[in-house]
Amino acid sequence: MKFYLLGLFAGDGWFQTRGIAIGTNSINFASKIEKTCLNVFGKCKVKKRIYPDGHKMYILYVWRKDVCDEFKILLKTEKNKSKTFRVPKMELQFQRQFVAGIFDAEATSYLWKNKPRVGMELHNEMAAKEICEILRADGIKCYFSKCSRGEFKLDFTGKENVNKFFQNYHTFRLAPSSTG
Repeated sequence: MKFYLLGLFAGDGWFQTRGIAIGTNSINFASKIEKTCLNVFGKCKVKKRIYPDGHKMYILYVWRKDVCDEFKILLKTEKNKSKTFRVPKMELQFQRQFVAGIFDAEATSYLWKNKPRVGMELHNEMAAKEICEILRADGIKCYFSKCSRGEFKLDFTGKENVNKFFQNYHTFRLAPSSTG
């Protein structure tokens, strides 16, 4: 599950001086991630933050310098992570964990023209292309495009592709759309 957390971190995390942090607005999701972090790293602390506009964020902290250093090495990045990280080269099972994590951080599942679809946008062209290639290697017809705002979009549509994704990529948050 370390690689799931790495993918989640790549999408919704940031480096701290002596560790890492991952943010979410869902207390239920934060609870699941906290348990996973405790199992994998032996440490995790959740803090609730309320912003001036009233929205809440649950921030999970793993205060371990070795985890921070390992994530920097695995993602080949230190600064401007969301635009510069690379998808680590690893065994298929770990690639799938990584992709599941980043999809939990960034993706949505919805109906498009009455068909199920999963899509996400990243600020990182290379990572988006690498993730798309991993999905294609698993037989998922993934499409890659550049958005007008500068992000890079990945999506796949239809029961066959969406079902194949959820069979091979075990997410905690993301779920197939309810109809379609």
